Amino acid sequence: MATAFSLRYLYRARPVPRFLHVALQWFPQRGHRLSLADDELYQRTHISLLQREFPHVMYIDSYNSRGFTINGNRVLGPCALLPHSVVQWNVGSHQNITEESFSLFWLLEPRIEIVVVGTGNRTERLHSKVLQAIRQRGIALEVQDTPSACATFNFLCHEGRMTGAVLIPPPGETSLTYMSQDAE
Repeated sequence: MATAFSLRYLYRARPVPRFLHVALQWFPQRGHRLSLADDELYQRTHISLLQREFPHVMYIDSYNSRGFTINGNRVLGPCALLPHSVVQWNVGSHQNITEESFSLFWLLEPRIEIVVVGTGNRTERLHSKVLQAIRQRGIALEVQDTPSACATFNFLCHEGRMTGAVLIPPPGETSLTYMSQDAE
């Protein structure tokens, strides 16, 4: 047994042949150099959306510290997204969220399955009374930071789920642009 281990050690410890080291120094040369405009890493990618798969569905196109762009319409400040409409949401921060803030969602027909809550730059905990009131009405709640909440809302809408969202714009210069918002 000891002989087998010593033979393995000797086999692994063999020196590298000199011709292999010389062969590694050679590398193929290009006949031309690429400029920054030719290289894909330095080009900006633009996406042109010719037709939405579901034109009647709400999508968050972008957000910044002042508000959101939803289906091409700008909304300033906190907002509540319903399956076919957007309304201003009278909440200053996650601390101002109460049971009455969500009353809009349990009045709708057909019923909302899930509400995505965007609480700004960080995921913040909501009051336990608010969470309990929403769960008693059979609505699932997903609390996230606003950037993640925007992505989750778009994903759930694309799946065809009955989704609502309440979003507080993140403070600072954080921004997300999905489509050609740079042209505006």
